[in-house]
Amino acid sequence: MIKYSIIIPFHSNLNLLTLCVDSLLKAIDLSESEILIADNNANGSQISPDWSLKKCCKIITRVSNLMYPKAINLGAEHARGEFLIFCDADICVTGRFHEALTQKLAIDRIGYASAKFLNFNTGNLLEFGITSSYYNFPHPYAGRPQDFALIQKDHTPLAACAACSAIRRDLFIDIGGFDEKLVHSYSDIDLCLRLQAHQYKTICVADAIVYHRGDSTCGSGMGAGLKEDTKGIFMAKHGDIPIQIGAYIDAACEYFLCQYRLTSQDYFVLDCSTIANSEIYLDTVAANLGIHETGRYRCPAPLRDADTINFLDTVPYQIRNYRIPLLYFVDSFLSARGNSLWKHCRKDFNDIVIDRQANIELLQNI
Repeated sequence: MIKYSIIIPFHSNLNLLTLCVDSLLKAIDLSESEILIADNNANGSQISPDWSLKKCCKIITRVSNLMYPKAINLGAEHARGEFLIFCDADICVTGRFHEALTQKLAIDRIGYASAKFLNFNTGNLLEFGITSSYYNFPHPYAGRPQDFALIQKDHTPLAACAACSAIRRDLFIDIGGFDEKLVHSYSDIDLCLRLQAHQYKTICVADAIVYHRGDSTCGSGMGAGLKEDTKGIFMAKHGDIPIQIGAYIDAACEYFLCQYRLTSQDYFVLDCSTIANSEIYLDTVAANLGIHETGRYRCPAPLRDADTINFLDTVPYQIRNYRIPLLYFVDSFLSARGNSLWKHCRKDFNDIVIDRQANIELLQNI
């Protein structure tokens, strides 16, 4: 009897697919599990006929770029298990991840379960739930080490990443599967919102730990323009999404105050973020930390979620020499890494960095 049907949408990058299947075979028992690969590529299958792991998998081939939701739905049509487990081809699972996910689905009104995703290169948190701030969908505490205190327990966010997730097969069929119009991203958030409308919660499972590469295919058509169009379709479909980022900011502030004592309540705000609604973050942090904002300067980074922001090049020297602490708002707190000379100039102050993922940290600690 098949209990677990693991569905892998695959377009290209056989190296990562092999890593994924290798890790799955260490975790699961094939006597109660099946691995289905939705092999889709308009240029023909990238899976070689002599691939050594082919005998362990059921491969469903389509000479077409199906995109994510249609590929998953195709796999679900062929699945026989009680549980569907969606697993991207660039995932490496650990431990009995599938049991950790599916055990949560036995809890009343839990409809969908997702893993804790770690960065392939750093081992730091990549994703552990998706929340909302109007039209943005942050990933709380992304970039933190995997032992960070606020990501050690299960939680029930607005939505969660589908890249390694689980749902009962009958519920997935009843809810209509993934919306195939959402060809680039947002199909997982959409699924969670539809489940929520039927009084089912989404849970992120702290003990289901996987590594996720992300952006690993080539030539699938998954470009930035397609993502923008897909977000337009998604937002037209869901015009009343509740704002939930505040709860994560509150928790981060409480944790921050347990770790550090502020020597001044007067802060000048340096807004380097790219988002349109900075106030939802800055006002909440100021209220929670008891900060008085003395002024604000906005200099958005050129790219969303930039890896690095060079403060010496982008911030006026007058701000560098301010004799009160600075509160930096950035897309990702990790973009403040480096900046050694800037940090030396600011070493006498408790400068604070916050980001759109609800991270709060002292500049000198980044």
